[in-house]
Amino acid sequence: MFLTERVASNIGIKSRKILNIDENQEKIIVYGAISLLQIVWSIGWTAIFGLIFGVFYEAMLFSIIISALRKYSGGVHASAPNICVIIGTTISVGFGIIMDKILISIDTSIMIIVGIVCVLIALIIIIKNAPVDSLKKPITNPVIKQRFKLYSIILICFYMLCMITLIEFYSAYGNLMYFKAFQCIAFGALWQAITLTSIGAVILNKVDAGLKYILGGN
Repeated sequence: MFLTERVASNIGIKSRKILNIDENQEKIIVYGAISLLQIVWSIGWTAIFGLIFGVFYEAMLFSIIISALRKYSGGVHASAPNICVIIGTTISVGFGIIMDKILISIDTSIMIIVGIVCVLIALIIIIKNAPVDSLKKPITNPVIKQRFKLYSIILICFYMLCMITLIEFYSAYGNLMYFKAFQCIAFGALWQAITLTSIGAVILNKVDAGLKYILGGN
């Protein structure tokens, strides 16, 4: 059992004793505690490593874009909360470094086209695949599935609107932060969409298995 699960389990046990609740209610509390701790730790580690590598703004925004879309679109899940945090932090900070060191040197017009293509691909994948549930939390209600798909599409459309606005601001004021935000939205949406595909699932499952072996998980 990983640290996040141990802490959440202790919270559940103490809550059951104090509130005099049954086992099912305890499981709900444990699941909620795991989710909350995972969010807090993910944000914390992303912020720390973002500051260390000088890409705090890029890493945090990239992480937020992914998390917001993932709420409705779903996607492949890690086998443990700690592994999810490690993967999320690595991807967010890694992209921040790539954007800060490599993408920033590419012609703006080319990057705008690439960004548009990325978000359009993300939209197509989401229309086709979202929502992708998990074995532990399957979505059996077709109405809820359609609702989550609709919310995912609406959010992608909102991202597109934000991207257009950011390019307008960048053109008007020349502030590089606007263009970096444009890239974070485009690539963040694409990455989250990739996790909805079979290829994305295979890649992340292999990474998950490797990390689980390194961390000594069962």
